[in-house]
Amino acid sequence: MKENHSLALIVAYYLSKFDNLAYEKLGFNTSTATHAEVGRMLGVNPNSVKNMRDEFDPLHDNPRAGWYQRPLRPSRAKVVESFQDLSEEELRDVVLEILTNPEFVASDDFSDVVAPISKREKKRTGKSVFIVRGPTGRKAEEHFMAYHAANGIPESGELQDTRDHGCGYDFAIITASTKLQVEVKGLDGDSGGITFTSKEWDTARSNGDNYYLVIVRNVSSEPDFQVIQNPYKVLSPKKSVFTTVQVRWNVPESELPN
Repeated sequence: MKENHSLALIVAYYLSKFDNLAYEKLGFNTSTATHAEVGRMLGVNPNSVKNMRDEFDPLHDNPRAGWYQRPLRPSRAKVVESFQDLSEEELRDVVLEILTNPEFVASDDFSDVVAPISKREKKRTGKSVFIVRGPTGRKAEEHFMAYHAANGIPESGELQDTRDHGCGYDFAIITASTKLQVEVKGLDGDSGGITFTSKEWDTARSNGDNYYLVIVRNVSSEPDFQVIQNPYKVLSPKKSVFTTVQVRWNVPESELPN
């Protein structure tokens, strides 16, 4: 894949993930005008920018999601893995640098993301090997909320939504005597593995028996629930380390006050 097309993928991912807000922040008025300007600035066909955006849409439950049946290709998966944890503002900074700064892509932080994917890698990988957040996780969380309301499992109490707090678990259950943490993982089918982030696993370790893992299988049909108390004690996951993109603000020595 040509470098400019790899860069266009990052822009398209931003447009898909943040949708109307992304188009507004880029300031090109309409989506069609945005695709045209991005295409012009990167030397890419505007329709390609639109199609790239559409490929990411199923991850974000966008109504445009017309590529749902297509597996996420390695180049797309690499973009998701690298940028999925950035905020809108952080990812917008990346996009604006891509569009306005020709020297930006030389940065070591982004060299792996924009590197072409060889035919050998495509053949070997076949489809995405990355774990990405998407509709499956959200459906699992919705199923769990209904399940807890009906059954009081893993324990009755006030259910608090902490998914946007970045605290290492999705929900808290407040009881008369304690606070429990619940992490929810979803699977499309009735089998498959799960992935913890480092934050989630550290939180599971530090909270012991107060931390619960809820696995929801068959999220798109008849959900089946498995509850595991203290997963840090019960499970033995294999650690994997990924190098992900971070936005940094560097101040040269010459700019520092004496």
